[in-house]
Amino acid sequence: MKNYPLYPAKYYDTFPDFIAGLEREYADRPAVSYFNRRKEETCFTFGEFVKHVRGLQEMLAELDLAGRHIAIAGENSYDWLVAFVAIAGCGGVAVCIDAEQSDETIHQMAKMADVEAIFVSEPYIDICKPLLGKDGPVKQMFVLNAKEAGSYQSLQALAQEGASKLDNGPGRAFKVDPDQGAEIAFTSGTTSLSKPVMLSHRNILHNIADSIAYVDLGRKIFTALPFYHTYGLTCTALGALARGAHLYINGDLKTAMRDLQLAQPDSMLTVPLMLEAIHNQIWLSAEKAGKAEGLRKLMSVSRVCRKMGLPWRSSKLDEIREKAVGRLKIVVSGGAHLDSEIADEFALLGLTMLQGYGITECSPLIAVNRNEAFNTGSVGYVMPGCEVKIEQEEIWVRGVNVMKGYYNNPQQTAEVMEGEWFKTGDLGYLDKDGHLFITGRKKNLVVFKNGNKVSPEKIEEMIHKIPLVKDVLVYGAASGASADDVKLAASIYPDPERAQGLSSYEILEQLQSRIDQINATLPLYQQVQMVNIREQPFAKTGTQKIKRY
Repeated sequence: MKNYPLYPAKYYDTFPDFIAGLEREYADRPAVSYFNRRKEETCFTFGEFVKHVRGLQEMLAELDLAGRHIAIAGENSYDWLVAFVAIAGCGGVAVCIDAEQSDETIHQMAKMADVEAIFVSEPYIDICKPLLGKDGPVKQMFVLNAKEAGSYQSLQALAQEGASKLDNGPGRAFKVDPDQGAEIAFTSGTTSLSKPVMLSHRNILHNIADSIAYVDLGRKIFTALPFYHTYGLTCTALGALARGAHLYINGDLKTAMRDLQLAQPDSMLTVPLMLEAIHNQIWLSAEKAGKAEGLRKLMSVSRVCRKMGLPWRSSKLDEIREKAVGRLKIVVSGGAHLDSEIADEFALLGLTMLQGYGITECSPLIAVNRNEAFNTGSVGYVMPGCEVKIEQEEIWVRGVNVMKGYYNNPQQTAEVMEGEWFKTGDLGYLDKDGHLFITGRKKNLVVFKNGNKVSPEKIEEMIHKIPLVKDVLVYGAASGASADDVKLAASIYPDPERAQGLSSYEILEQLQSRIDQINATLPLYQQVQMVNIREQPFAKTGTQKIKRY
């Protein structure tokens, strides 16, 4: 790591500078693509993207919305990105809302963030209508991904009108302070209600540049990560634009694997759930074809050759990789812990697997592994723009990426800040080589009345390796009168494909047998003593982490 130079990266302080830089550096390059139902590709160049952004900015200013809080609610799309960059670029604050939340939660988020206008995709128009009018905080609503939008104006019509105005002159110049707010992003809410995080221009853009300095993602990048989440927006979408790369976006998880094959990208940024699904499908296909044992032997040989430094490759493994993920070379996984065995098996198939670690309040990236310097068990090296220290096992972060605070909530902000240091709530440690490891979440610790503590994430990782398990949540179940009189319990959602044809009793019997084997390797206080089977999937966040509260 010490002798591994940083990749070239351009540091912007504000979104107006960022927009100008994209036009100056990459105008004729392909910028953003997506596929329709008929598998047809629509592609916009950087020059077209900037033209649409500037056109929209001009119209926002004309409508007296420049500098205001404007929400975006909808699936991933080209229009979504244009809206975000235009809002931030004209001095406003883009409020990123998860449209998959309940109607009540969407309304609550808009009110919490003092939203004055909103861009929505067509499926969410009716949900957002109550925010308009005399009783609602929102004065205007615009529609994404439509040329015409009935009684509402569409983003595309606005951008086109603004662009035509700019044909006759240079338009408005927008000056912003690097430390003023550019985005309100809501925390994922795995252990509590979502909080509105205020991120500045400098927070976001410097975090992007730091990530570029650490990781080379190639020229074509694919993602299905939601843009309302900082991982999907900062690390992936805006990060791809800043690199001058060609970004392929997916707005519907049902077509994510289809679009990945159509795009044939160099790299993909994703979450463990998607990788687990791909991994599971590879092994299910091998089992159904009666080739699972042969695949295990091939991987075993490949593993030995890698340890010995021999350049052995298997055409069969290459064929499996091509069928599963096309020409993909690099995978960055974040949002949750990726099982080291899954990462190892993908590496044997010829993929470079890089784990990272971030949190919304840190814009989000804190650490990431590098192309030529990585440890698959860790989340990588701390980013150039921030520092990490460990206080009583908790990870604290200080740096240019740390948020301005929770919007309109100084009390909540004070609870997580110690001077310049942000207390992440995550537990972990740094090894002698500078690799950061995550061991659990402080709020999730199960504390027993004898003083012993267990990070449920460790046990969940072990149980998740059971093929029959789709998802698992380990927790402390009350077993006595006092709050700390608990037993370790596991709630399991079985894999529907593998559980097909099995009765509930047979599923429980198989799971209990495997958990008994795991328990035999653990101290008594870490052993799972209760198992229950779920019939429905767990509720999850945008990055597919289980909501624990």
